[in-house]
Amino acid sequence: MTQIRKVPVRQGLAWFVQAINVGRRNPRAVFGAALLFICTLYGVGLVLVVPVALLARSGQPDMMQIIPAISAVFIGMVFLLPILLGGLMHVVREAEAGRPVRARDLFAPIRQKKAGTLALMGLIQIGLAIVGGALVGLLAGSDYWTSYLAAVRGAMSGSVPVMPQPDHPGLLMAAQLLFNYFSYAIMLFSVPLMLFAGAGLSAAVKDSLRASVSNVGANALAALLFICGVALSALVLLLVSAMLSLIGGLFAAVLVLMVYIAYGAAVLVVLVAGSYYAWRDTFGDESVAAVPPSLDSIEV
Repeated sequence: MTQIRKVPVRQGLAWFVQAINVGRRNPRAVFGAALLFICTLYGVGLVLVVPVALLARSGQPDMMQIIPAISAVFIGMVFLLPILLGGLMHVVREAEAGRPVRARDLFAPIRQKKAGTLALMGLIQIGLAIVGGALVGLLAGSDYWTSYLAAVRGAMSGSVPVMPQPDHPGLLMAAQLLFNYFSYAIMLFSVPLMLFAGAGLSAAVKDSLRASVSNVGANALAALLFICGVALSALVLLLVSAMLSLIGGLFAAVLVLMVYIAYGAAVLVVLVAGSYYAWRDTFGDESVAAVPPSLDSIEV
């Protein structure tokens, strides 16, 4: 059984601060890989979503045709996402270790023939999506999903959608927070366990669940800091975008788009780097010197 280190709650702050500083050693590789991540994910997504767009443009969209098409897009993305996450973690890991790394090393899992192993995480994500949907149906009411699909159908037809209200909103929110915590922990811990430690899918998922319970305080603190940081930075982003929009014209639109892409890359880097640091301090990493987790050496 894999040994799991117990870390103090305050280590969640250390992970967050380290993740913010992650690009200082090789910013070109780290942020370049994040931009390549976004371009790859959206590029593949656009290709997959074309059939859905064509079906939606027909006069009265048939949900029995659209739902399978949307499901195909979802399945394609969930199998691709773990590969890209692993690639970006690889770039972060190599940069932190001071080894030469480039943005295109985002695709290192493919070269290392580990992409298929990582893609198996898509099966876990599909299973979690089914469980999450069933949880929503259980707590929101038996007719919630029917009303939700009717609202989506109305939106595709051009009418103003009226979204259904769940029966137990407070309980549903609490259940979703708990469910999302474990589902994100499974993904963000399992990817490095499979890529760097050579764990199998089943062992990686089990160890990820154990780590999410053993260090719930530090993990929750890091997640809370990340969410608050994203919320505050998003407000700044909106203000900057509004100021750029005052310029008007195509040039302003391009500037706003570039700002949004850069922001997305920065958020992605912080999320993935923080996840890597959490995995490293929880499970250990043979590629780096074993240093006890501490806030004392963190640069702010």
